[in-house]
Amino acid sequence: MKLKLNKDGSAVVKDGKPVYVHSNGREEAFDAPAAWKLALGAHFEASPVMAGLKLPADVAASFFGDSFRLESGKLVAVDNLGIQIYSPKRHGEAADFNEAFAHLVDRYEKKGMIQREGGAPGAGAAPGQQPTGSTITRVQFDALPPASRAKFMSEGGRIGESSTPAPANLPTPTTGAKSVMTRAQFDQTPHLARATFIKSGGTVSD
Repeated sequence: MKLKLNKDGSAVVKDGKPVYVHSNGREEAFDAPAAWKLALGAHFEASPVMAGLKLPADVAASFFGDSFRLESGKLVAVDNLGIQIYSPKRHGEAADFNEAFAHLVDRYEKKGMIQREGGAPGAGAAPGQQPTGSTITRVQFDALPPASRAKFMSEGGRIGESSTPAPANLPTPTTGAKSVMTRAQFDQTPHLARATFIKSGGTVSD
């Protein structure tokens, strides 16, 4: 698709929009702002960060979309001070969309109002920030072996107090060389804590 030009080299404009010519000769006035809004909306809809937010994708796009722009054909993001956001994983490189989106959510002063319990997941935390992880109750945390507790917290896990008491018959993991959980106890544990428990050598008994 090529830009249609006048004889003097200026762009042909229709209804305030530049006219482009398709390979088949069809002419079309290109609405750049609408196309940008559509493309940006698709990024928000596909982002894993959305899973941790209470907002629908179109609202998130309206709220955070002004932080994104195109520079030299690449999508970049800036914070509320206009400073470019860089990747927390690739030193010196611009953050990709998901990294920047996660950073903007994390820096939002009222993020607690828009996040689901456990926070917004993302491709990486902002520099100096602990990645957001799962939230488990104090009872579930206390049921984990020490190694699993440490790993859970190091991966960004959070402990929340449950409004309902734990079942009275919830067993306590067996201590020893390798900790043991019953199947019922394991099934009540969040996915992140399950993975941490297994990686630290824990076993599940039926």
